[in-house]
Amino acid sequence: MTSQRRHRVVVGFDGSTAAQAALAWAVPEARLHGVPLVAVTVLRDPGPDVAEEEILGPLRRLIAEIAGDGFEFRHFHGSPAAGLVAACGPRDLLVVGSAGGGWGGPPLGSVARACLHHAPCPVAVVPEFARERPRYGRVIAAVDGSEPSRRALLFAAHEAALRGVRPHVVHAVHWDHLGVEFVTPTPEELASWGERLVATELAETGVDAEIEIVHGHPRQVLVEAAEEADLLVLGHSGHNPLAGLLLGSTSDHCARHASCPVIVVRPGPGDGHE
Repeated sequence: MTSQRRHRVVVGFDGSTAAQAALAWAVPEARLHGVPLVAVTVLRDPGPDVAEEEILGPLRRLIAEIAGDGFEFRHFHGSPAAGLVAACGPRDLLVVGSAGGGWGGPPLGSVARACLHHAPCPVAVVPEFARERPRYGRVIAAVDGSEPSRRALLFAAHEAALRGVRPHVVHAVHWDHLGVEFVTPTPEELASWGERLVATELAETGVDAEIEIVHGHPRQVLVEAAEEADLLVLGHSGHNPLAGLLLGSTSDHCARHASCPVIVVRPGPGDGHE
């Protein structure tokens, strides 16, 4: 299993409302972990009539207004998504806003999605209105019995411990009716299977958590659970075609639609994944 020790919190910042929300969330996250906060701006060519400092100066001052003195500011040129991915290592946490966009680049929503697919580290996607939400004292791990969800469970347990709360495990039970089944499980049987699966995961990881088994499709269940949560943590399967489909169907959906920050945990360097 990947160590939970973090190296840095790296936040993409372009001055947009979404980026400001991401930075405001990243500041206490870095303090919780006791690690440096690095704000990264990736500039496209501003044109011959615009001095680079005319862009960087206001951004640096805005970062200071939100983060205070405890940050490092870096800037690069090129594609925002590629620049942010290149700025991170596997032990970092990359934080991006879920929407918006500045300096004439693509919407940050597309940048966030590219980071979810390609960053070498966990990625936190922060909604624009995250600063306006109340605190619920609830960190959710989405658990389905897979290795990616186990990484998410351990990650969420660490985040919950830093916040002084118990992690909350949510497992969605769902049966796709194909029309050819000889036997269809009852809702009670599905719930019982889910309870045993989660109990096994908690026993094998040593995590003490509150458990919620919910009937419904995982995407809908998790987005609804996130309405009263401070953080939702999901796993990412790695670089393969099936992982891309899984990310698009669950993690990407939650990152787009959840009302709380979402962290997608990628395989660690010692997990045997790409």
